[in-house]
Amino acid sequence: AVRGWGILPLGLLGIIIIIAYTPWVTRRPLLCLLAPGLGFGPLMVMGTHYVLTGGYDVVALLASLVPGFLVSNLLLLNQFPDLEADAEVQRRHIPIIMGRAVGARLYAALALAAYLVVVLAWIFGSFPPGTLIALLGLPLALLTIKGVLHYADRIDKLIPYLGKNVLYTLATPFLLGIGFMIS
Repeated sequence: AVRGWGILPLGLLGIIIIIAYTPWVTRRPLLCLLAPGLGFGPLMVMGTHYVLTGGYDVVALLASLVPGFLVSNLLLLNQFPDLEADAEVQRRHIPIIMGRAVGARLYAALALAAYLVVVLAWIFGSFPPGTLIALLGLPLALLTIKGVLHYADRIDKLIPYLGKNVLYTLATPFLLGIGFMIS
């Protein structure tokens, strides 16, 4: 009502994801992987940007990919300890259908993709130099990736890396936001 109809597509997609999540999304591996990141990345970031500016742009889209990749990854890694319980209730996600080892490699790729977006957006002039502060989360991400790849099938050893995952998943978008503000 205040900013116009342009926000409606994002809002409707968000509502659809919420309604369809348990009965439908959790039974489709790719959607199960991407839906959380879509909700906490592009839908929230671009929606906020639209409400504040009245439009959409590439910078907001690129910025939204960082929390998008990281939040999808957060849920991906949190599926590892719950694999057997999730299978019993007919959830179908990547670790169930392809195994934890494949899930760990996908985890590594998505984590690195979040940081690659920041670097490439800066190289191509979409992000200001201050946004490179988001790379401060990369050492913790690399440590976590190493642990996830090594302990994917050893849940007792994997648990500490779930905590590290939460830390850099929260810190990186926060630092990216700080980087935009100081630039």
